[in-house]
Amino acid sequence: MKDLLIEIGTEELPPSVIEPALEFIRERLSEILKREDIKTYGTPRRLAFYVEKFEDKKEISEEIVVGPPWKVAFDEEGKPTKALEGFLKKQGASLEEVFKHSKGKGEYVAIKKVQEGKSYLDNLRESFEDILLSVPFPKRMRWTSSKKISFSRPVRWLVALYGEEVLDLSFGDLKAGRKTLGHRFLSKGWIELNDASEYLKVLEENFVIPDIDRRKRMILESIEQMAHSEGGKPEYPEGLVEEVTNLVEYPFPVLGRFDEKFLELPDKVIITVSAHHQRFFCVSKNGKLTNLFIGISNNEPKTDLIRRGYEKVLRARLEDALFFYKEDLKKKLEDLVPKLSGVLIHPKIGTVLDKVERLKKLAERLCDLFGCDEDQKRKVLRAVHLSKADLLTEMVKELDELQGYMGYVYAFKQGEEEEVALAIYEQYKPRGPEDELPKTFTGALLSVADKADDLISFFSAGEIPRGSSDPYGLRRSAFGIFRIIEDRGWDLDLRELFPVYGKVDNQEELERFLSQRLESYLEDYGYDLVRAVLAVHSPLRPLEIIERVKELDKFRNTKEFSDVCEAYRRVVKILPKGWESVEVKEKLFREKEEFALWEAVRELEDKENLSIKDLAGLKEPIDDLFDKVLIMDKNEEMKNNRLSLLNRTKLLFNRVADFSKVLFKEVS
Repeated sequence: MKDLLIEIGTEELPPSVIEPALEFIRERLSEILKREDIKTYGTPRRLAFYVEKFEDKKEISEEIVVGPPWKVAFDEEGKPTKALEGFLKKQGASLEEVFKHSKGKGEYVAIKKVQEGKSYLDNLRESFEDILLSVPFPKRMRWTSSKKISFSRPVRWLVALYGEEVLDLSFGDLKAGRKTLGHRFLSKGWIELNDASEYLKVLEENFVIPDIDRRKRMILESIEQMAHSEGGKPEYPEGLVEEVTNLVEYPFPVLGRFDEKFLELPDKVIITVSAHHQRFFCVSKNGKLTNLFIGISNNEPKTDLIRRGYEKVLRARLEDALFFYKEDLKKKLEDLVPKLSGVLIHPKIGTVLDKVERLKKLAERLCDLFGCDEDQKRKVLRAVHLSKADLLTEMVKELDELQGYMGYVYAFKQGEEEEVALAIYEQYKPRGPEDELPKTFTGALLSVADKADDLISFFSAGEIPRGSSDPYGLRRSAFGIFRIIEDRGWDLDLRELFPVYGKVDNQEELERFLSQRLESYLEDYGYDLVRAVLAVHSPLRPLEIIERVKELDKFRNTKEFSDVCEAYRRVVKILPKGWESVEVKEKLFREKEEFALWEAVRELEDKENLSIKDLAGLKEPIDDLFDKVLIMDKNEEMKNNRLSLLNRTKLLFNRVADFSKVLFKEVS
């Protein structure tokens, strides 16, 4: 057994493609090499895969070949017949390999044929090029005369070592060898690897850290240390550490400063400008941003040249931002609202101003549903009116990720109430599963209205997410609604909002989509519970689904839950398919068990909120009815009446869930 190394050397890869490409290729290699423990390494210039103590086995296939019946294969003395001899000759087998094989009702002569296939590395040689050609990059490049060969960036070298042996892998005209390259600036020329086991050591000596996690730790440690040495702490915009990790092969931290006049800008603007344009980390002290920043260079800063370059480019960006900021403050958000009529969202949905008008109607309906007083409604409608105005500010045109935040900043500076200003920012929250929720009532209501409008409008326009495609972020919108209504306890029925749109097309598609999203949102509680609840409740009332699923999960391992599931299944099993009658005639009852179940059912029908314990109380009268009364009586009228009683009982259970879809174990 020897270590196996494969390295694909490239021109600088976009940071976003490195880890997905590593994972895709790793999975394909795992299928071919029959190993789950393949290590991956990646930098902007290489994708590498390493398998410790790899054994190049051959694929073994076993096949049972069936011959003549056992009785035909041997004569009365137990000697082989001509039929058996002919079979053995044809298969090239001996009598010692024969065994008795049962097939159907008979017994036959059989032999086991073991065939050796290709080795794992042979299979790798055949499929290696196809693997690289099938990596799902967003964009691919061609750099050779062959139209077939493409990759995210040009592939410049291949290393393929099995211990000391070079494997004959190829990609187009490029053949694998044992030579790799180190750091583009800090290493000179080709490096020859004698053995796969040298890989990490040799690259590190040549200023390359192939291990992504180790490189990330080095970056975090250096940033923290440098910030703390200045008495501050670093700010980490979402995703920036991961992006920077995949921009460098060996990280060198560089501390820089910008003019304090730029601290006039809101903190989030400075942080966003630094991260968006230059991938720099800002430094704060005592909760306030300082004029310090930290950049991660891919080259060793032996002089001040890199620092001065960083400061120069950041200064230019901050000058632009400060100019935009001051220009924007000269314009009232109120005056920008009418101009939103010139910003088209979608030909079938209309302009941003059209959306604002819909949001006003939605907000009014939500205010009525949630019992807002007049002052609260006034704040909500004011926030809605100004909610999209910052789209036309210079700052948001330059940095669209500041949409909402700049609206909050400008609204507050222009004298709007704090809750109104905050709601403009909070309307986009939560942006993801880890993002914080709106803190204000106005912000939460505006966020739900905004996301509900996206769902209803885009589905009505036929823009329905398919597969992994979701260009309008509708999956994120659904999750945002679920999180807010669960946090606020808002029992919103989305159908209450439909009148705003006149006609809602593709409603069934919308319900199916929300069902799928709720399954994903509640996956920690088990798909069976979610599907059981969704089978009898509309996903257009998400809070009802969420609360029912959480209640079922709370009781899942109790005797009451198991009693409910058993009783329900007993009821539905006997009901004829499509049975709809629920009319129960007391005068047709003959047995006390009928009266007992009927009384229990009617008592629970009058109860507003049924619990598992309520339904568990039906098990005894249901069991008594089945054990002591003939449901399928010869008297047609009595039989139908009993079936209607059971159907009425089933509908009672269905107010909670379809318990036939639940996986459960009996609890004594």
